[in-house]
Amino acid sequence: MNRTELTPNDINKLKEFGMTQNQLWELRKFFVERYVDNMSTKDLVAYVMDDLDRYYDKMEDKEFLDQASDYWEDHFSDVIDEVEDYMKCDFKKDRREDDTFIDINNTGGKY
Repeated sequence: MNRTELTPNDINKLKEFGMTQNQLWELRKFFVERYVDNMSTKDLVAYVMDDLDRYYDKMEDKEFLDQASDYWEDHFSDVIDEVEDYMKCDFKKDRREDDTFIDINNTGGKY
């Protein structure tokens, strides 16, 4: 919904809490900031992964392949090989079930 389009229910709710629309927008920003500040690294990683999964699931295949190819650049074919090897593996573990976050950028460890 556009910020300027308030329903009668929205207006009544604002009146109920004695707030202006600008106060409500600031409260949202404040809430998001505090909510994220209180999340663990594991929760943040899970949230971002779920969000990105949904984002890429909705994306057209060609657009996704273009983005993946751009991301991995010269290593894209190596990643495809890695995915194929993983698909042949008898033992697969969902990345969300792992207790550690693997440092894919090789900056020095696990989180």
